[in-house]
Amino acid sequence: MRIGPCCIGRRLDGRSRMSGDVHVRICEHVGVRFPRVTRLVICCRYARDAERIRKALGQRLAKYHLALNEEKTRLVSFARPNGGERKRRAVFDFLGFTFYWGRSRRGHLIPKVKTSGKRLRAALKRVQLWAQAMRSRERLLTLWRIFCAKVRGHLRYYGVSFNQRALSAFVYYATRIMYKWLNRRWLRRLSHLYIVRVA
Repeated sequence: MRIGPCCIGRRLDGRSRMSGDVHVRICEHVGVRFPRVTRLVICCRYARDAERIRKALGQRLAKYHLALNEEKTRLVSFARPNGGERKRRAVFDFLGFTFYWGRSRRGHLIPKVKTSGKRLRAALKRVQLWAQAMRSRERLLTLWRIFCAKVRGHLRYYGVSFNQRALSAFVYYATRIMYKWLNRRWLRRLSHLYIVRVA
């Protein structure tokens, strides 16, 4: 669904829409899909402010018979580490990214993001299962085009600043996995031809 001033005067699919008084066009027919619930991050300087906002947000949602998902709602300390601290720096995961404190090229402490290790391993596992299942079902060119589309999708989602190392690792290992299963495909065919000739 397109939202914004660029959609003024346009219908989403040629069917009915809301009046022209608002700039956001919403399709009214049955089967319309609305965006998923927004995942919100609120940054506070003091812990007491974060507690107060969380309590107020819960009360506000309860007014409309809604509730926060307690399993996915939490307070995380992400304070800038002091120069002399030897403690483990603050780290947390959100939407497949790991947020952590790192050094800039000039040596300043700045917040950085990278692909979560759990998500990276899961993505490589999916590539392996897909390559193993599809290696003999499609032509080589078709398989390679699908594989490249999968890699592009991963890079477009996780392609953010400071994440080059994780992206390079994904491309490297995913390509190795693909070559591994394609080589098994050709070895299987060669062994099959050998058996036929012997018989």
